[in-house]
This record gives sequence, structure tokens and C-alpha cells, in this order.
Amino acid sequence: MEFFSNRIGAKYRMLFLYLLISFMSIKVWAGNRISEPLRIATYTYGNNTRMENLRPLADLIEKRFGTKVELTSYNDINDLLTAITQGKVDISFISTMGNLVLNNGKHKHAMEAVLTMEVPQNASVKYRTAFVVPRESDIVSLKDISHLKGIRLALVSPESTSGNLIPRFVLEKMGISSVGSFFGNISYAGSHRSALEHVLDGHADMAAFGSSEYTEYVKKNGNNSKIRLVQLSDPIPLGPVLFNGSLDKDFQQKLKQLLTSLHIEYPLVFSKITQGWIEAIGAEKFIAIDPDYYETYIDSKDR
Repeated sequence: MEFFSNRIGAKYRMLFLYLLISFMSIKVWAGNRISEPLRIATYTYGNNTRMENLRPLADLIEKRFGTKVELTSYNDINDLLTAITQGKVDISFISTMGNLVLNNGKHKHAMEAVLTMEVPQNASVKYRTAFVVPRESDIVSLKDISHLKGIRLALVSPESTSGNLIPRFVLEKMGISSVGSFFGNISYAGSHRSALEHVLDGHADMAAFGSSEYTEYVKKNGNNSKIRLVQLSDPIPLGPVLFNGSLDKDFQQKLKQLLTSLHIEYPLVFSKITQGWIEAIGAEKFIAIDPDYYETYIDSKDR
């Protein structure tokens, strides 16, 4: 009887030890917030919330890691930045400009830029800024504007990468140190299409916006085009994927591995993501990036 009692006691001790270890593991996992809904956030542009584009990824993460995913698309980039600074975001798909504003020293946050989508060097379609003028304009190249006064420039919005950050960066490289005081007027049209229309309607002498909008316009109008391209910027780096630094480190590493192999293992999920951002046309994969990946453009965002 004592023999059986010892065996039963040993079984109960093993069961207790197993439950204790399981409970402690759950507590550690919960302490790293993976047991909570993983909060993935982006921002809406126009009518595009990008929710449908990120849903397949969210479903994949839920299946792979066994954690619920909460998807949110904030009204605009500013609302997304507010949510990040309030600690409401774990993973964020953000624009280049939004990331630079987030890291301008005025926002306290725990996010880190860890990945971005890569467009190959030889790709025919790349994310650029197009500088356009009316077809009859005397401006042939950007260099011509240095001799002109009172030019009216139409940009997209203060938060736009291709429609504000990069135009200012290009102009500063030309020697225009203060873009704001050089032009007779700078207006924000609200969208890439509206910036183009400012030139068509005679409300601006020049506009700068995402090159895909110019390409679509020319494709539709051909020889009847009423605008003329004066310069394209160099390719623009796509916005990053941000991770909250408080997430479990092992989970972060596994999620990075999933995303960097997404184009191979789950090409339809990757393709769906790229369709949510017009600037991501031609992107082939996610790549890991260093913290200083966007540093070249930091000084241009405030001028």
C-alpha cells in the first residue's frame, strides 16, 4: 500500500509541477503583452482604410502565434501618431513622413522602425515625386525657378512624403534653403490629384505630388495633356513597419522572420499589403532596416 501511495503521490507532485510551470509561463507571456490583443494600426488615406489589405496578415498572425489581433485604421496620420504616443499601438504601418514626424524629438513613444518594403533598383515603377507645370509654362527645368519670383507652388499636405517632404528636400538640394519664403505662395491641395488639378485650373504655377498620379493622368490624356513634367525625384524609401519595443523580444524576432519571408511563404498575403499603398507598386519583399535608414530626410520635414 505504501508503494502505491508513493506512486500516486509522485504523480500528483508531477502534475502540480507541470501546472505550476504552465501557469508561470502564461504569466511571463502575459507580462510581455502577447496574451492581449496585438494592436496593429495604420491610417486612412482618402477612402482607403487599408483594413482589407492588412486583414490577411492579421489572420495569419492569429493562426501562427495564437494571439488575437486588433486592427485599427485611424482617420489620418496625425491621429495615428497620437495613438502611438498614448501607447495604444503595438505594430504600425506608417508613411515615411509620419515616421520622421514621430521621431522629431517632440513625441515620447516606444516604437522602433524595423522593416520596410523594398522595390528593386531596376524596377520600372518606383515611388517618386513629380514636379509639373502648365504645358505653356516658361519653366523647363527646376533650375529655371531660381530666376523667377512669386511662383505659386501646390503641395499635397504637411503630412505627405512625396507631396511635401521630398519636394522640399529636392529644392533644398538645389540651394533653396528656405522653401517657405522663396515661393510667392505655397498651398496644400489635400490630395495628390487635387495638387495636379491646381495646375490645371490655374491656381498654381507648379505642383509637386506622387508620380503615380502624373503617370495615370498622362496615360488617360496622352497628347491632350495640359501639364508638363519638369523633374522626377530620385526613388523615395517606402515607409516603415514599427514595432513597440515593449513587445516580447522572441515574438518580435519571429514576427520579423515571418514578414521578411512573407513574399515566399505567403505571396498572396504580401501582395494584398502592397495593394494598400499606391507607392508600394513594384515592392518585392520586406527587408530589415537600421535605425538611421531615414536620417537623410530628417532636416527637410520642417522647412
